[in-house]
Amino acid sequence: MKKDAKPEPPHGVIEVEGLAMNGLLKSFRLEDCGKPKGYQRIVAEAVDGRILRTGCLEPDAARREVMVMNLYLRQWSKFILKPGR
Repeated sequence: MKKDAKPEPPHGVIEVEGLAMNGLLKSFRLEDCGKPKGYQRIVAEAVDGRILRTGCLEPDAARREVMVMNLYLRQWSKFILKPGR
């Protein structure tokens, strides 16, 4: 992030999931929120370099989302047609 750039507001899980489904994410991970205790957010890097953070999620919901996004990135996204393929 640039020194003078403002951080982006939290993104919805649906938005991050949609990017994963369409092969537009490089990577993602879970990060602790701090408050409420035990809650986590998804931090994802898009192929264009943007860093997206979701709002805080209950631990079980966060783990489910990560499982779904893993499926999208590892299985579904390879079926997307890209120029030159």
